[in-house]
Amino acid sequence: MNIAIVGSGTMGRIVRDMALQNPGIEKVCNIEPALGETLWDIDQPDIVIDFSHPDALDGICSYIAAKQGHVGVVFATTGFTEEDEEKIRKLAEKAPVIRSYNFSYGINSLKRIIGFAAPLLKECSDIEIVEKHHNQKADSPSGTALMLADVCDPYHERERKCGRKGEEKRKNEIGIHSVRGGTIFGEHTVIFALKDEVIEIKHTAFSKKIFAKGALEAALWLKEKKPGFYPIEDVFY
Repeated sequence: MNIAIVGSGTMGRIVRDMALQNPGIEKVCNIEPALGETLWDIDQPDIVIDFSHPDALDGICSYIAAKQGHVGVVFATTGFTEEDEEKIRKLAEKAPVIRSYNFSYGINSLKRIIGFAAPLLKECSDIEIVEKHHNQKADSPSGTALMLADVCDPYHERERKCGRKGEEKRKNEIGIHSVRGGTIFGEHTVIFALKDEVIEIKHTAFSKKIFAKGALEAALWLKEKKPGFYPIEDVFY
């Protein structure tokens, strides 16, 4: 299998290095849109893995759509707007697509755990989510934190409250709080605060390799799939 990696930042380099060591991958190309490089500049891959920036989305979608289902794409970039997400969903009508906020097996297992716990605790608890990342992460709150909020409250019956200040009292909401500092790879804690007791469910990443590993597993799984929008759960479970 041949893959193309969009983005030459830290994650792009980690994915490239791991892909070069994978016996199931024959050729690896790495492009950087910020330098004017495009997917049209390289030989056609089987799968594109995007670890770049939302600004690169239109170029990726244009290329993938033109290949008429012969090239799949794994979107691992964060910071997409709702309009961007709609473009990705539309692209899945023409090509095989996997889009996830987080490619860690642990985080996706955490989703399942919270999916079981939330219905038991939602009506008798306040829910808060705290996410921590390194000081170079630009977007906040993290896509993973927003995803976990949706797992806790899939029908959006509670407002998403990003941070707090002043004297405003708590409403029917899920509080989401962001910490940016040092070299924290990623930490997410979901807090169910009941009367006189608290339940916390937490995931900590100790290496960015967990995200690269998951993205590569998704790419290998996606090869030769028909056009469609595939959840990361199909890859892991």
